[in-house]
Amino acid sequence: MQYFLALMVGIASLGFAQPRVGTESDLTRLVFTIPGEAKFSLSRQGNEVVIRFWGTPPRTLRTLLNTPQVVGYRAAPSPGGSTYVVTLKAGTSYRTQALSNPRRLVLEVQSSSTTRPRAKAPAPVVVLDPGHGGLDPGAVGFVREEEVVLDIALRTKRLLEARGIQVVLTRSSDRHLSASKATDLGLRAAMADSKRTLFVSIHANAAERAAQGIEVYYFGETIDQRLLSKAILENGSGALGQRLTQEARSVAQRLMSDLLAQANLKFSEQLALKTLRAMVRETGAVSRGVQTAPFYVIRNARIPAILVEVGFVNHPTEGKKLGTSAYRAQLASGLAEGIVAFLNSGNAQR
Repeated sequence: MQYFLALMVGIASLGFAQPRVGTESDLTRLVFTIPGEAKFSLSRQGNEVVIRFWGTPPRTLRTLLNTPQVVGYRAAPSPGGSTYVVTLKAGTSYRTQALSNPRRLVLEVQSSSTTRPRAKAPAPVVVLDPGHGGLDPGAVGFVREEEVVLDIALRTKRLLEARGIQVVLTRSSDRHLSASKATDLGLRAAMADSKRTLFVSIHANAAERAAQGIEVYYFGETIDQRLLSKAILENGSGALGQRLTQEARSVAQRLMSDLLAQANLKFSEQLALKTLRAMVRETGAVSRGVQTAPFYVIRNARIPAILVEVGFVNHPTEGKKLGTSAYRAQLASGLAEGIVAFLNSGNAQR
């Protein structure tokens, strides 16, 4: 929802600021960022909700507040901290919720019960795309890419669903979506639409020289010939891969002037960083960083979208580990934790 996104942008700052305000027809929401280990208390005095913070100086409230549920608010210093007073209109009720990562206090003021009940917020929907499959085995070494990434996707799906997150798979067995590679990639990419929350394409690497580790990509241009070669390979290889990569690069150049697309790419970057951090922490694998590349499957994503390379199938050590159930479980756990961390950060566009 747009009002929710507006509330959450920039909330990662740990500095104490005036509350962010969002409204619906029957609801006013105030979100306070709580720095560090600061403590707070709430009380009701007549038609006023009093919120006291310890260890935080008050900030000037630059925005006047007058909604169908709230008359206004004011801030004042108090011993050892600051106090905020929110004045409610008659016939309203309120509830509060404490959130973490970062710490926030949410105050929701709702109109009387004669107003229809608020609809429950939709659950996040995550699209997991196990790369290749069917006619296309992907990279082959000590293991086959198509088999490894499908197993990791299925494990990740179970972990996310256990936390109440809906998961859509682009494939759930060893199959392709189309015998045409361009059509296959297009059908996968089409699932990254605005009805879903985020999109993760899962792949495995191979290299002529010994290389190992996890790397994560989000969509964008690159002048690195190694990354262009990788994109061509993932985009179908050969003449087809070159054509689809050029199409994706054209999209990347066009997005440079699209502010909404640039904002979405920033969210994709945050998803990539959190995912890589969690997967490396869970597995102990080498971190090969977060980079941009023109991958066709995430070129038109209208939601945060990344491509994860979980390891190198032809590395003498990592390739063999990718064939074990224990290591795949670690990769899935890290991937799930990264996704959950992103969803909890408030950057997901839902």
